[in-house]
Amino acid sequence: MPTVRKSEVEYDHYFDQKSNRHYLNGVLTVLHCHHYTSLYTQLAMDAGETDLLKECAREVFRDVLADYFRRHPAIAELQSKVEIACQYYAMIGLGSMRVVFMGDESGEVRLDSSHTDSGWMKKWGKSDKPINYLTAGYIEAMFEALLDAPAKSFHALEVESIAMGAPSSRFKVVRR
Repeated sequence: MPTVRKSEVEYDHYFDQKSNRHYLNGVLTVLHCHHYTSLYTQLAMDAGETDLLKECAREVFRDVLADYFRRHPAIAELQSKVEIACQYYAMIGLGSMRVVFMGDESGEVRLDSSHTDSGWMKKWGKSDKPINYLTAGYIEAMFEALLDAPAKSFHALEVESIAMGAPSSRFKVVRR
C-alpha cells in the first residue's frame, strides 16, 4: 500500500492588541465573517463593481500565496501546494475548497462549504446568480501562484452556486 503524506499549512498568527489587527505570516489579515463577506459582495453587485472585488482578491492572494511558497521551498510538488492553498482558504475563514483538477490551461474547483454563501442565504435567501467573486479571485491567484504564471493568466467562473441551490459551488478555470 502506498504511503500518502498530506502537506499542512504552517502559519504564524499574531494579534496586535494595540491596533486590534490580526497578522498571518506577517501579513495583515482580515479573518472573514460570512455576514460581512455577503454584505460587501452585495454592495459590489449593487455598484456594478464585482470585477473590482475579484481583481482585488486575485492581486492580494497571489502575492500571499507566492510569498508563502518562496519561504517554503521544500514544498515543491503541485499536489502539496494545492493542499496548502486550500487550507489557507479555510484558515482565513472563507470555507472548504477542493481542487478537482489543475492544469496549465484549465482546471476545476469546488466549494463544499462557503461562508459567503452561508451568510448570503441567511440574509437574503436564494440568489438568482453566482456570488463568489472573492473566491473566484482567490482561485485565479492560486492557479497563477502555483503554476508560476503571470498576473491575469487565468479566469475563474462560478458555474454552479450554493447560494443558487446547488449542493456545492463549482468553478471552471481557463487560461486567458
